[in-house]
Amino acid sequence: MYFNKYADKTDGAIRGFDVKSTKVKIICLFFVAVCILFAIIAMFSWGCAFPFIKLGMKEYAISNDDTAGKMLFAGIRFFLAGIITLIITYKREKNIEIKSLKDFSWLFLFGFVNTGFHYFCFYMGLSNCSGSKASIIDSLGTFWLIFLAVLFFKERLTSNKILGCLFGFAGIIIANFSTDIISKVSFQGEGFLVISTLCAAFGGVIVRIITTVRNINAVKATGYGLTIGGVLLLAGGLFLGGTLTKVTLKGIVVMFCLVAISVVGFVLYNQLLSCNPVGQIAIFNALIPVFGTLTSCILTGERFYFRYIISIILVALGIWFVNREKN
Repeated sequence: MYFNKYADKTDGAIRGFDVKSTKVKIICLFFVAVCILFAIIAMFSWGCAFPFIKLGMKEYAISNDDTAGKMLFAGIRFFLAGIITLIITYKREKNIEIKSLKDFSWLFLFGFVNTGFHYFCFYMGLSNCSGSKASIIDSLGTFWLIFLAVLFFKERLTSNKILGCLFGFAGIIIANFSTDIISKVSFQGEGFLVISTLCAAFGGVIVRIITTVRNINAVKATGYGLTIGGVLLLAGGLFLGGTLTKVTLKGIVVMFCLVAISVVGFVLYNQLLSCNPVGQIAIFNALIPVFGTLTSCILTGERFYFRYIISIILVALGIWFVNREKN
């Protein structure tokens, strides 16, 4: 794993330096450590979203079968996150202008696929599927993205990547295993969740194209993607008759926590995808359901099981195998 903008390996040289020198090795290791740290922070923030969403649903009195209310809730979350991200971008660069209609088309596609349609399918599926099964199915996006990186960006599908995917998926299953996993399936439940994982995977492909081919800053792209997706979810929720009948101070605090989670998670993740091999970053997504389970134990009082420790070890092994280089 590496930052392309800082390190460019060409015939055994990095910016004209001998790669065997201690100084260059330290610099490379530093940026690898930064990548890993940012990836873990992003996954931890998204993992925290699981218990906060549960708390938010409770505070806003949104029932499990109220799909319209969930879409409205998610739309507010992502719209506010997008606006805040665009404000941060403007403060940093003094420019959030979209230069061409083609750029806007790509950003709209990104917002529709990665946020709008993705979370529409996710909430539709979640309303008709158990939480444990949803966590496992949702993790499929990790592995779709690794395989899509092979198709779109010509990244190699090595035996290490395949082994890493198997370890990661095994860890997710162990963390979320329950007897209802093998219960009957339906398009309204599992079907929509599978579609949402494909949206998440294609969103990773689109953001890489936006940042490398269209040369749009990753933070700006994230801001527009979240804002556009948030507007689409808001419109869908209102169209379906969604309302937030109960608003409390605790609910507002939970909403702003979810907004902060979205800003931190998406900005860091999209930045990493823009300047690293997609497959090497994607495998870190396997940490999300594990972190989600652990933070749920802390924040909502769910029972802690020893298998969660085994799950973390397996996911860590998966990440190591995917990012392991032979030389």
